[in-house]
Amino acid sequence: MAARNWEKRAWQPREMQMITEWLAKTQAGKRWMTRVRLGSPRPEIPRPDMSPEELAMIGSWRRWADALILENTKVTIIEAAIRPEPGDISKLQLYARLFPHTPEFEAWHGLPIEMILLYAIEDPTVIFLAREAKIRCIEYKPTWLPTYMKILMPRERRAPQTPREIMEEKQT
Repeated sequence: MAARNWEKRAWQPREMQMITEWLAKTQAGKRWMTRVRLGSPRPEIPRPDMSPEELAMIGSWRRWADALILENTKVTIIEAAIRPEPGDISKLQLYARLFPHTPEFEAWHGLPIEMILLYAIEDPTVIFLAREAKIRCIEYKPTWLPTYMKILMPRERRAPQTPREIMEEKQT
């Protein structure tokens, strides 16, 4: 039976595919990595009942950024979204706060951090809020996006509508 738009789709790592494609095309020659764990790998206050194995495992529970670009002059943290959501802004802000506490990147701790929101389907409200938060927004439409859009429900193919007043509030 053919899949219908309203049936549950199998999860696929589309954002990771999108960001990897973008990094390969635009960041050639730079040091970049995807799915990067950030923050301290140890709890600040270990519980006495935790075994050494449990303490070691704590590192795998750290939050992770979609991608990092490490340069001599700055660190770039990237969150990718087919259709960005307001929560992507706070994720980037959290990752920027966690980065200086990540021991694996101690050599880059003193560098400025740039945050990028990489998206395929524009949401003007989210983009507006992200730019207001000093997050660079980059639109990237992967080659496979038109095929993917066909399996989405119509409401998923565009951003939610936002009243004009909200966007005009901040500009006055």
